[in-house]
Parts: sequence; structure tokens; C-alpha cells
Amino acid sequence: METTDIVRKLFDGVVPERASEIESIANDYEAQFRLIGDREGFNLDAGGFSAIQYTSRSTRQMWLFGYAGRQALHCYASLIVLLKSWGATLDINEINKIPDQAAEDEAFKSILDAVKDLSTAFHEDDFEWPVGIPEPEKGRPSDAERAAVYDLTCMATAYVFLHELKHVIFSAEGNAPEDPRDEEYRCDQFAKDMMITRIDQYAASSGYPPEKVRMKRMMGIALASAFILFATGRSRLAGSATHPPIYGRWSATVKDVNLPEDDWFWLYFSSFALALLKYYSINIQPKVVKDYKSLCLDLIADLENGI
Repeated sequence: METTDIVRKLFDGVVPERASEIESIANDYEAQFRLIGDREGFNLDAGGFSAIQYTSRSTRQMWLFGYAGRQALHCYASLIVLLKSWGATLDINEINKIPDQAAEDEAFKSILDAVKDLSTAFHEDDFEWPVGIPEPEKGRPSDAERAAVYDLTCMATAYVFLHELKHVIFSAEGNAPEDPRDEEYRCDQFAKDMMITRIDQYAASSGYPPEKVRMKRMMGIALASAFILFATGRSRLAGSATHPPIYGRWSATVKDVNLPEDDWFWLYFSSFALALLKYYSINIQPKVVKDYKSLCLDLIADLENGI
């Protein structure tokens, strides 16, 4: 088995309660995690011969995108909190009139533009790293906000690797669903289950409150789900013959999430969804903010109706 030290350490850090199980699964199916040579685009997927291939450029794209999630909070989280406390209507046209809102939205767009520039650069080394965003090689930042971005990005990356591991399992067993879109849903569910179904076990051994662990891991999964939308591109959000629509995958992601309706997870995903829908000029219907969960579900509906 050719598991790079980086991927092994990733699972150890993100899902320590299942790291040995993941290692065993990978061994049983002869899955190999291979860091391959640089190439344009986002490349992290299951290929032939049970290989899950990825480039450094691709993991760095996810790192940058993690800071887009942070900026989405800066753009909209405080507004959502205020609207919820007032029982007021979220109207994107009214939000656009707020002083400095355009600057916050532009900061969000600039990070997404940077991710695109990294993806399309002739060589990874040709990319000029954005000022104000630490490079991943420097490790976990010392300040709390950037440390949280680091943690969430690690979780999102682990989720994507686990999704691809399930593709390898289906291929090895020869029992993939007939519809490739169903296979994508099943791989998403496998990754989600691996990250959240034994949280109580981890909480008991670590002393962390299980609800806080669940919140943070679901935020990492939300980051991965948001990245999947971005990597898919505006023209393919409605799905294809091989991939389901993004709104369907988002709906499945938030299904049966055992967190309160005003948990930070819902606020994070709502802020990110709002920023992405606006970025892609998808119509956002005015809506009363009753709680963060209902807002998140309403924004997923906007995504479905707007593509």
C-alpha cells in the first residue's frame, strides 16, 4: 500500500477514532493514495488499479477555499444573526445597500479568483500566493480564527479522500450502483458516516463535548460540499449523466444532522451558501430568518430553483 505520510497523518488528526479502520479498509482493497506530478486543474480522484491520485496543487486549492469560508462568515454571519434576532427578512437587495458590503463581497470573490488562478496556472510554482493567507506548509496558525480554518480544511480534505476511497471499494467489489449518480450519493454518505458516526467514542476518550465535535466536523463537511459546488462550475450545477445536482448533494449532506437549529454549523453553511449563490448570480428569494437551519434549507431550495 502506498499511503503517503501526509494522508495517513490527515486521517489520524481528523478522525483518530477511525484512523486504524481506514488503514485496514485501504489495505483490504489495496487502495493507494498517490501524490502525483503537478498538472492543471483540480485532481483528487480515484483512478485505475485502486489508486487515489492527488496533486499538491489540488490540496492547496482546498486550503485557499477554506479562507473563502472564513470570508463568507465575515460577509454574512453577523447580518444573519441580527436578522434572526429581529425576526426580520433577509433581502439580498437591501443587504447590497449596506456600507462596506461590496468590499466584503469583493474580498470573497478575490479568494475564489485566486483558487481559479492556482487551478489554471501553467505550473504550481508560477502562482503568486495571496497576501494575507498563510501557506499550508507553515502549519497550523497560532491565532484562533485561522487555526479554525486550518482544522476545517483538514476535515474537508479528509472527507474528499474518504469519498474517493468508497469509489475504490465499489470498483473492487464490482457492486457499484447502476446509476453513477447514485454512486456519488453513496460515496458522500460513506465519507460523512466515517466522520460522524463514532464521535461519541472520540469524545469519551478526548474529553471534548460530543456536540462540539459534531458541529466542527459537520462544518468541515460543509466546506467540502461548498468546494464541490465551486469545482463543478456554474454550467454543471444541475448535474449530469454521471453526477447528481449540487442541491441534491447539499440536501443529503444536511439530512439527519443531529444539531440544534441555531447551531454554528447551520450559520456557517448558510453564510457560505449565501455568498456562493450571490457569486454565481443565482436568485435569492427574500425570506424571514426564523433560525439558521431553516435559512440553510431555504438557500438550498434557492439553489435548486435558480439553476
